[in-house]
Amino acid sequence: MRNAQFGIYSKLMSVANVLDSIETLAERFLPPLEPLKARFRLNVANVTRDVVVNGDRCRVEEPRGDADVEISTDAMTWREIELGRLSGIEAFGSKRLSIRGSIEKSLHFEPLFRRPPGGFKYSLELVETRGGRISALFAGDEKAEPLVLIHGLGATKASWLTVVPQLAKRFRVIAIDLPGFGASDKPMGRYDAPWFAHRVTGLLDVLGIDSAYIAGNSMGGRVAMELGMRHPDRVKAIACLCPAAAFTKRPALRLVRVLRPELGIVASRLPRSRILPSMRQLFADPACVEESWYDAAIDDFLSVWRSPRARMAFFASLRNIYLDPPAGDQGFWTRLKAMKTPALYIYGKHDVLISHHFAKKVRRHLPSADIAVWSDCGHVPQIEFPDRTAEALTGFYDRAASKQVPA
Repeated sequence: MRNAQFGIYSKLMSVANVLDSIETLAERFLPPLEPLKARFRLNVANVTRDVVVNGDRCRVEEPRGDADVEISTDAMTWREIELGRLSGIEAFGSKRLSIRGSIEKSLHFEPLFRRPPGGFKYSLELVETRGGRISALFAGDEKAEPLVLIHGLGATKASWLTVVPQLAKRFRVIAIDLPGFGASDKPMGRYDAPWFAHRVTGLLDVLGIDSAYIAGNSMGGRVAMELGMRHPDRVKAIACLCPAAAFTKRPALRLVRVLRPELGIVASRLPRSRILPSMRQLFADPACVEESWYDAAIDDFLSVWRSPRARMAFFASLRNIYLDPPAGDQGFWTRLKAMKTPALYIYGKHDVLISHHFAKKVRRHLPSADIAVWSDCGHVPQIEFPDRTAEALTGFYDRAASKQVPA
């Protein structure tokens, strides 16, 4: 009987501690550099409170109306986050914390409050470049070698969250939203690989970075290759995860050439029921991603999809992937053959978008590259196998660096 009463007492104390911790958030508030207006709903153990941020003001109140973001976790995980032993990103990556609503806004939550020293920390910035503002997540020692992470078509920097903490132990990680995607500006532009590569080097210029390591997934891998081919002086090495590449067979070439990306502006309706199956098929085992992850990713995608400029950027990028010329003096495979930048390629045998057979073609054109086909992987290695991916990238970059050191 005494043990049962002690268990109830401990549970009540846990709830009391959680409530006190949440209600003191306003006292630890750090006004963001960029204007932010958001309602964050925290569900921790049996406690639910709204944290409302409006510019340089913050208040905690009883739940009311709709929240922009809903963050749910248990009391122990919340306590570890509060003590600085764990970050929200790490808790999300280890499936101890779930998110509904805007992932982008959820990323703003943790940096809004003072935390104990030590542990993994990150910041979010809208970096002004000549081509518009680029949203970037920064993590790791500012003096460490920079590593730029580039997402795929329709994705955002959030697709790299599972590996950012591991990579930040070795690099100054800069996970970006490409122009036209996520929280970055959505200017008029070509939205092809050279255009994206120019925007990335523009970002490096603003940040004062002479050269960086680059990693890209899917379309981001194609941008990484373009950087390696076009700007070898700015790139130390590239890692391409299931990268898009020029297709040799393009039966719908004439049709795609006449289709205009502006038509995407009218495609505003996209039911959740159509998005979920497409997301699930990205993975060899869809169960490797919790349902709450799918929900959060769909919420984030639809929030961006409401923008006509975002839809135009999506369709322009998709069109240009198909139109990428494979052959000729300026063809992709011709230029890749001449690339000197150290390169790693990882393909998934169960990838339904980019066939792992591209590995053989890359090996023929670029025999110096490190190439791996993961038999148990789909299209997004960094989400399916974050530890393996972080280890593969870090090991490859270290090997590339050692070869570049003068004897």
